[in-house]
Amino acid sequence: MKSTITAAICLVFLAALSTEGMSVRGIGVDLRCRCIETESRRMAKLIQSVELFPPSAHCKDTEIIATLKGTGQQICLDTTAPWVKKVIEKILANKKP
Repeated sequence: MKSTITAAICLVFLAALSTEGMSVRGIGVDLRCRCIETESRRMAKLIQSVELFPPSAHCKDTEIIATLKGTGQQICLDTTAPWVKKVIEKILANKKP
């Protein structure tokens, strides 16, 4: 009975945290991929910093996690959105020696 209650509480907690474009990096959940959902709306002016995570043994997807100005909230960006593709190109261009 205790384990059922504990499992239910965990599910409610995870459901409450589920927001559009959410990254699970900061909540201590160890998943294969960092991003649960992605955000495709244009929000370049709200972004403070961006991290790009290429596909790996842990996740087959390229993941882009943006930190928003002011709130510090981290969101996952949709890698198929045209404006996000431009962000990826800039990141990769800056990494070239």
